[in-house]
Amino acid sequence: MDKTSLDRMLDWLHGLSALEQLAVVAAHGLVVFLISFLFLKAFNSLSRGQVMAWTPVAPFFAAVCMIFALFLAFHAASIWQSKRDAERAFIQAGNAIRAFEEMVSPGQLDDRGARGDLRRYVTAVTQAEWGDQRNDKASDRSEARFIELQGSVIRLASQHPGATGARLYALLHDVARTRSDRLWIGRSHTEVISWLGVLLLGFAAHLSVAAVHFDRPRAGAVALALFATATTIAYWSLGVVDDPYRDFGSLSPASWLSPSN
Repeated sequence: MDKTSLDRMLDWLHGLSALEQLAVVAAHGLVVFLISFLFLKAFNSLSRGQVMAWTPVAPFFAAVCMIFALFLAFHAASIWQSKRDAERAFIQAGNAIRAFEEMVSPGQLDDRGARGDLRRYVTAVTQAEWGDQRNDKASDRSEARFIELQGSVIRLASQHPGATGARLYALLHDVARTRSDRLWIGRSHTEVISWLGVLLLGFAAHLSVAAVHFDRPRAGAVALALFATATTIAYWSLGVVDDPYRDFGSLSPASWLSPSN
């Protein structure tokens, strides 16, 4: 399924550096602040003499803000869970590849062909899937290298039946499974509907803060500025971790193989 324009826009945003993301989110916060303050001023001007009749009681804004806070909390929990899943899949893939590398090393099965296939597979994953596509989808090059690795496992398993062959198949299965997990997380980490819901509820929360200050525009401006600052920090802190693979330096499959291989 092709990604929508909103998906692509979020992917672009989450691919920016932390400071660039902060600038975009801060601009959004400024726009929301201005719209909310204009909303406040409009009601204050139109309801001269009856401003108190239009002003909701102060505790009202807590109802809208509570809904926003709960939705933001669930959204944040989903993002951090995706990040933990990505890190776990990365570690599990590294463990499986290092175990496979150890089995075909000179100290054990000593198979140069399998070691070469393993290195070519990791190189293809590093360059094509991590580097070029940011784990958004599988690459034909990585798939071809995996099939070659699979062929080496079949060959070695026929030469070493029993426990050794079963262990090789189990490690290959782990490599395939963790690759699927990684690509699924890379493809689906961004929840457009959740982000849209958070932003719309955040906007509604700004309007509710403005509404309880219809009779006090200056106090409303201060409250809106503080609330816009808080939501900007919240959105930014989630945006920089929404894509668990954006920090290529800390999660690089190049570390899966020993330098001496």
